[in-house]
Amino acid sequence: MHIFKLPDLGEGLPEAEIVEWFIKPGDVVTADQLMVSMETAKAIVEIPCPESATVLKLYGESGDIIHTGDPLVEFLEEGASEEPVPDQQVMSEQQSEPTVKSTASTSVVGKLTTSDVKLKETAQSVSSNSIGVKATPAVRALAHRYNIDLGIVTPSGPHSTITANDVERVVKIFADVGELVPLKGVRRSMAKAMTQAHTEVVPVTLHDDANITSWFAQGDITVRMIRAMALACEAEPALNAWYDSHSIGRRIIKSMHLGLAVDTQDGLFVPVIRDAQSYSAEAMRDKINTLKELVSQRKIAADDLRGNTITLSNFGSMVGKYANPIVMPPTVAILGTGRLFQQLAYAKSDDTKAQIIEQTFLPLSLTFDHRSITGGEAARFLAVLMADLALES
Repeated sequence: MHIFKLPDLGEGLPEAEIVEWFIKPGDVVTADQLMVSMETAKAIVEIPCPESATVLKLYGESGDIIHTGDPLVEFLEEGASEEPVPDQQVMSEQQSEPTVKSTASTSVVGKLTTSDVKLKETAQSVSSNSIGVKATPAVRALAHRYNIDLGIVTPSGPHSTITANDVERVVKIFADVGELVPLKGVRRSMAKAMTQAHTEVVPVTLHDDANITSWFAQGDITVRMIRAMALACEAEPALNAWYDSHSIGRRIIKSMHLGLAVDTQDGLFVPVIRDAQSYSAEAMRDKINTLKELVSQRKIAADDLRGNTITLSNFGSMVGKYANPIVMPPTVAILGTGRLFQQLAYAKSDDTKAQIIEQTFLPLSLTFDHRSITGGEAARFLAVLMADLALES
């Protein structure tokens, strides 16, 4: 017998979700035959059979999450036969199991199984995820049966001890609000990344409005933003960098590898445009369109989703003027653009009288990691960017 473990899918990710099995136990398969499709945080990957063999067991069903290196499929190699477990070994294993009795219970959980081993009913802290929470072993068993995290249960017992009634109350609440749906794929990866960002980064956000009246009607806002960001990174390189929280140091990077946030039904993707400062306006628009199409089809390569040095998020294309964008380690800055707005202003020249004109502004939200960047550096970066956006071309 041979157990095939989930390999590293080449994306540096620790887990993947089973999308669909193409084989089942008992099937005789051949090498390179399509075996299973797995969804990572980046793409859907199809895995072929590693050998010609008979399928004995599948470790997981559609929707299950498998960690890299964990068992995925058990095969019986060609020409081999399953060896039965000797009766003596079975008897030995049966005799080693504790005797279990079934007793009736008047509680809402129905029948409970108890062993001859007696448990001392003392309240204990339950886990590192619920430090300070106290509950007896029986209450912990009840919570485990209903898959309730004791860390979210409000205790009503003496000395802040969680009682069975407390657990049952939460069970009823969850029954009313519906089943918990675990986050998977891209959304699961986003949840982990946001937790890391919240834990590590010291964020500060600057807000301002760029006057783009002179060109916005004919211009490509995203392309112009990228050009302005490249100039700002050249003036203040500290924002185009990676921060190492373990070494307490930073790497200032010469080329701007821009991460462009793209919203999809599957979740948020951030494809990377490498050496973005070297593109012409036309080439940049073509590159953006290509990346968006690859993301929408879930065909983008893993290498195109990592390695950005600074990020741009155009949330204003949907709604919102200002935001507090999240800086994702190891990067130290992200720029968000909001919804355009118009404002009346006086315009005056030497040979004409003052007149009221309508001007167009682009709201900007620059979040930076204050561990690595000073307020002055961030302000100068934003000033250079706004000055370029104000130019007619």
